[in-house]
Amino acid sequence: MRLKTLVISLFLAQISALIASPVWAKNYQIHVNGIVCEFCAFGVAKKLRKLDFIDPSQFEDGVKVDIENQRVYISIQDDLPLDREAIFVAIKSGGYDPIKMLPMDEVAQ
Repeated sequence: MRLKTLVISLFLAQISALIASPVWAKNYQIHVNGIVCEFCAFGVAKKLRKLDFIDPSQFEDGVKVDIENQRVYISIQDDLPLDREAIFVAIKSGGYDPIKMLPMDEVAQ
């Protein structure tokens, strides 16, 4: 009986911790087809930096473009929600194809 009570108590403590402090990624990596030159990178970064939720204190004003691997790294402000659709629309409006977006555990170097 004591073991059951202990297990239930630990389970409830873990659930409470998860609810009390939601884990949201702050940095994301986006795989994008078509970014092949500095001009492409500049255009994509410029469009993404205009989004209200981008955190300019990270990367290069909130956005880093890796041409060689066709990746875009963005940082989201802590107090603002992520708008995945707005990010994809900004990338598509430049003529590029966002494939997938993955959360990152730490800032990309």
